[in-house]
Amino acid sequence: MINRAIAGILTFVLLLSYFAPAASAESGPVFTLTASEDRAVAGRNIRVIVTGEHLQDMYGFEIQLTYDKSRLEYKGAKSAVSGFSVPVHEEEGRLLFAHTKVGRTNGESGKVEMAEITFRMIAAGKTSVELKKVKLVSSDIMAQEPKADVRIDFDITRQLQAFTDISGHWAEGNIDKAASIGIVDGYPDGTFRPQQFVTRAEFTAMLIRALSLPQATDIALEFTDSPHIPSWAVSAVSQAISAGIVTGYEDHTFRASKHINRAEMAVMATRTLGVPIDSGKTTSFADDSEIPSWASPFIAHAVEVGIMQGRGNNRFVPKANATRAEAVTLILTLQSSVNA
Repeated sequence: MINRAIAGILTFVLLLSYFAPAASAESGPVFTLTASEDRAVAGRNIRVIVTGEHLQDMYGFEIQLTYDKSRLEYKGAKSAVSGFSVPVHEEEGRLLFAHTKVGRTNGESGKVEMAEITFRMIAAGKTSVELKKVKLVSSDIMAQEPKADVRIDFDITRQLQAFTDISGHWAEGNIDKAASIGIVDGYPDGTFRPQQFVTRAEFTAMLIRALSLPQATDIALEFTDSPHIPSWAVSAVSQAISAGIVTGYEDHTFRASKHINRAEMAVMATRTLGVPIDSGKTTSFADDSEIPSWASPFIAHAVEVGIMQGRGNNRFVPKANATRAEAVTLILTLQSSVNA
C-alpha cells in the first residue's frame, strides 16, 4: 500500500511536469557519468553514477539510459537524494529511472549525485552506457528537459587466467594481454600451449575478435567444405570474407582445420590494414625464393610496417606452420597499428 502511494506521488509529480511550462536558467544543468571502478573486468559489478551540476531546486527527476545487453546486465538502481524512487522500467537495453522528494521541502541545488546504476559485466569487449534524456521537476512543479546526451565507455577485459605453461616464454606478456581482452582462450586444463600450431579457423576467429568488425549478416559461406567449419568460427569466417581479409582455395574449399602457415597469416594480417599493396614489392630474406608470388608483396609490406618479422638467420620461413604464440603476437601488433 505504501509503495503504491509513493508511486502515485511520483507519477503525479511527473505527469504534472508534462503540462507545466519549462523553467529556464542562465546556465543550464550539466550531467556527467562516472564509473566506480578504474578497471572493467568481466564477472564483476560496476556502478555508473549520474551526477548533475548547476542544478536549481531539483525536487524530482526522470532519467533514461541505454546500454549494451550483450556485455552488461542491469542489477539495480538507487538515489542518494532523500525521497522515493519508482521501480525501474527496463526493456531491451533501455532504463527509465525516476525519483522524487516528498512533502513541502526545497529541491536540491548545485552539484548532486542523482542516481547510481549497477551493472554486472558479463562479456569482454568495448561497450558504453549513455544518458539519453533527463527531465527535472522543481518544487513548484516546473519542468525542464536540459540537454543530456552523454556517455561513458568501458573496455571490459576478461578475468586473467593464470596459464600454467607460459612462464618464461618469449610471448608470455602478449599471451596474458590477449587473454585479458578476449582475443584468445586457454584450455580446460589451464594451459595455453603457445607452441601449438594454429588452424585457419582459429586464426580467423582471433583476428576478427581483435578487430571488432561489424557483424556480417548477409554473407553465405559457399565453400564446398562449409559444413566442416566449426560453429564457433562461422561468424568470424563470414566477417573476414565480407571484409576481404580471407579467401578460400582454388578448389572452393576453406580448409578450416588446416594449420595456417606464415605466408597465409601475413597476407590476412596485411589485408586488414586496408592499404594499397605494391604488387612488385619483394623481401630481402635469404629464403625469398621460397615465398609464394601471391604472398611476397604482402609479406614485404608486413615486414616494412613492423607487424611481422623473420624467424632468425634472415629467413622468413613462409611455409612453416604458425604457432599460437606467433599468432597472438602478430594480432596484438596489428591491433596497435590499426588503432594508432
